[in-house]
Amino acid sequence: MKSEECLKQFCFEYQFQLDKESVKHYLCAIKQLIEYTGRNFDVITKRDIRQWLGYLAEIGYKPWTIHSKLTGLKTFYRYCMEEGFVSTNPAAKIPFPAQEDKLPYYLNLKQLSQLRELVNGRLPEERVIIEVLYATGIRISELSAMKKEDIYWTGRMIKIPKGKRKKGRIVPFTRKCEIHLKAYLETRPNGTPYVFIGPRNKDRPIHPDTVGQWFRAYARELGFRVTPHALRHTFAATLAKRGMPIHCIQTLLGHEEPKQTRLYARLYSDARKEMYDEYM
Repeated sequence: MKSEECLKQFCFEYQFQLDKESVKHYLCAIKQLIEYTGRNFDVITKRDIRQWLGYLAEIGYKPWTIHSKLTGLKTFYRYCMEEGFVSTNPAAKIPFPAQEDKLPYYLNLKQLSQLRELVNGRLPEERVIIEVLYATGIRISELSAMKKEDIYWTGRMIKIPKGKRKKGRIVPFTRKCEIHLKAYLETRPNGTPYVFIGPRNKDRPIHPDTVGQWFRAYARELGFRVTPHALRHTFAATLAKRGMPIHCIQTLLGHEEPKQTRLYARLYSDARKEMYDEYM
């Protein structure tokens, strides 16, 4: 079987088991490996994969990115074994790279205020997207997929039906977020079920890359790092400072993995100490 045909079948099978972004990233990793080796998927060896991972490290890929790519390879070759496309799994015993558990980066109140001020007067969706990301802690992919029917105005809640690994949850939002969200929805056409639509194509949801471009521009103008994911961390840090138990924050974020729990436990401790220092 040719690599292209196998990848097509893999995508079809896993579209029901993983979220779309994960399948996309895994597919990218597999294609990169095949291109690097110049070989069909079924003759790639453990040595080939090790060499490729070493090459990625040499050209500057972060350990977490390499970890993600190796996860994709392990998933792909496990599927190939189950389907009988290969007789041995070349990725099975390759260890993941050691990773540095960095404290999640978040904005302080002054930086958040500067970001809000910067986008005043720009596209209506820019200001409201910042408020929604900060008020709910949702991922940018979840924001893009959000539909109007997912918003429960009475209780100020948003249903996130398909988060990472298909886990749904309910997240609340603030009165300030409600004001901006309602104002934005009044300015946009009603033809699409999605909350946030692209600035050019009004029939489709806004693409995460579009939001990413805006945030890169914000960072250049503000002079400090700001990303959609940083607002997710800022949401968690804000709740920690206000005394919400860490397990409640984890539930709102949709996190269950031990690694993420450890990282957010550190963020929780850091945010609580920052609050203590402000009062002493």
